[in-house]
Amino acid sequence: MPRRNPLWLRLPGSSSPSSSSTTEELRLAALSPYSPNDDISSIPDSLEHSPAKTSDDGSEISRANSPSSPSRSPSKKVSWSLFDQVSLSGEEFLLPRRFEAIELNAGTSTRSTSISCSATDLLESDHVTIRKISLQDPATARREYRNIILCRLLPHPNILPISEAYEVDSTLYTVSEQMDGRLSDIVEERLTHFVVAKISHQILAAVAMMHQNGIAHGDLTLSTIYVNTDAELRLSSYGKSDDSSEHLDERYRDDLLSIGAIVSRFLMNEEEMFKFSKSRNLKDIDWRVVLEGSSDSGLLDFNARSLLFQLLEGRQSARDLLRHPYFKSFRAPQHQTVERKHTVVGQKTSDEVLDKLREELQRFNPFNMSEIML
Repeated sequence: MPRRNPLWLRLPGSSSPSSSSTTEELRLAALSPYSPNDDISSIPDSLEHSPAKTSDDGSEISRANSPSSPSRSPSKKVSWSLFDQVSLSGEEFLLPRRFEAIELNAGTSTRSTSISCSATDLLESDHVTIRKISLQDPATARREYRNIILCRLLPHPNILPISEAYEVDSTLYTVSEQMDGRLSDIVEERLTHFVVAKISHQILAAVAMMHQNGIAHGDLTLSTIYVNTDAELRLSSYGKSDDSSEHLDERYRDDLLSIGAIVSRFLMNEEEMFKFSKSRNLKDIDWRVVLEGSSDSGLLDFNARSLLFQLLEGRQSARDLLRHPYFKSFRAPQHQTVERKHTVVGQKTSDEVLDKLREELQRFNPFNMSEIML
């Protein structure tokens, strides 16, 4: 019996009679067993651009010319395996045939526990980011498991979702939409108050949802928040905070302080923020001196100054701050709440966390990855 790839089966329209002929041919080809005696001319033309294995220098391995189909490109190779192994700058990725890797993302270090590459979703015609995370470190495994279950239980338009996930040889792969950059990429630009308010409002909306569900983020920085050119924003994850219910109010205030630091960096020029950027502890900064502003400071806007003071004081909740006059042009999206017991990883051992993670991955790919033969 042929192995079936649910990544193909779950594609939109794969079971609909009205789906396009190209999608149907791709689905049937993925489900069909391959025999060396099969006539190669029966391969659908829509598979001509299926992803091929690549060598270390990024070049594709060419297929032999077929006399029965002279129009077929000799530089492509039809793969009948569920996954293709791709090498990018010496780093190996095991990718479903639905995705074609392009390049390692800028700033990726092959010595880190997480490596990412940009890729193309061949069926949706979208660009995606594929992360490769080693699960050898128990803390990393716990954090990734927590992020995956929160993505499912508490989805939010301003937190990066995971569309696909699978594990191979203690390595976790996750697929998410590709963003244009990070807040750190635009921090030197002089943004209007409308754009700063839009960015601030989206961060607060995501954090307010987390706080209402008893979750602190603990990792809000310019580098952990993605943004598109239209100022649409996504937190990279649900944070690094633990599940403990102790000192939650203090951790909530730390989240608001981090948001205040981000907002102030956009509102102030580099000279005003020099002391802030060089400080290792945000609590050591005399914020009232910094917030005095100057003739070039965005803090001359009364609502911006008011919001920043309230963020840094931490007396109001993130939910209350969403109603600040600075955000009069925006409305927070609706979100859901779940019982805390469902979002807590708890005191599980490393093996228990890995078992739970693999159970969660079955929601994406209900098959045993260890049985896949390349």
